[in-house]
Amino acid sequence: MLELSSHLRRLSVRFAACAVALLGFTASVFASPALPEGGVLNFWVVRDGVPIGSHVMKFKEAGSRLDVDILTDVRVKMAFITVYRFWHEGREQWQDGKMLGLQSKTDDDGVAHDLIVERKGERFRSVDKGKAVFDSDASILPASLWHPGIVKPAKSAVLNTLDGTEMAIQAVLAGEDEVKGLKGPVKARHYVIKGQLERELWFDPDNVLVKVRFKGKDGSDIQYVLR
Repeated sequence: MLELSSHLRRLSVRFAACAVALLGFTASVFASPALPEGGVLNFWVVRDGVPIGSHVMKFKEAGSRLDVDILTDVRVKMAFITVYRFWHEGREQWQDGKMLGLQSKTDDDGVAHDLIVERKGERFRSVDKGKAVFDSDASILPASLWHPGIVKPAKSAVLNTLDGTEMAIQAVLAGEDEVKGLKGPVKARHYVIKGQLERELWFDPDNVLVKVRFKGKDGSDIQYVLR
C-alpha cells in the first residue's frame, strides 16, 4: 500500500509538472504577437489555384504604439471581364498590446462600407457610413486575422472589420503543417475557426500569420499565400 501511495504521488508530481509546462506553452502562444521581419506580410490571394489579387499588411512600431495598415485588392475575371471585385483598406491603432480603434473603407462588389471604430473606456463603438451599428467590449479582437489571440480557446467573438458588427466564433487547433513561411518552408500551427466567420489560419513558431484558407461565396477555394 505504501509503495502504491508513493507511486501515485510521483505520478501526481509529474502530472503537475506537465500541466505547468502546458500552461507556459499556451501562454506563449497567445502572448503579444511577434511582428514579421521587415514589418510586412505580403500575400497572394489565390482562387482555385489562380492568383486573383493581393492582401498586404504593414506594421509600424513607435515605442509602445503600433499601427497596422491593411490593403486587399481582388478581381475575379472571366474572358477579360471583371465579374467580382473586392477592395478593402484599413488601419488599426494599438497601444501596449491593446487596440485603440480602427478605420476602414470597403467595396465588396458594389456594397460599400466606411467604418470607424473608437474605444470609449472599456467599450468599442462602431459607426458605419455615419450610422452607429454596434457597441462591443473593448477586449474583442478585430477579424483582420494577424493577431494570434484570435485563436485563443476562450475567444468567442471577433469584430468584423468591414461593418463593425460582432461575429461569434470558436477556434480549435487542428495540428501542425509545413507551409511556406517568410524565409522558406516552416512548421506552422494550423487552426480552424468555425461560426459566423469560417477561416483556417496557420501561425509560424514566432506567432506570425503565414497562411489563410477559406471558402468563397461561390464555394471556391481561397488562400492567402506568402509571396
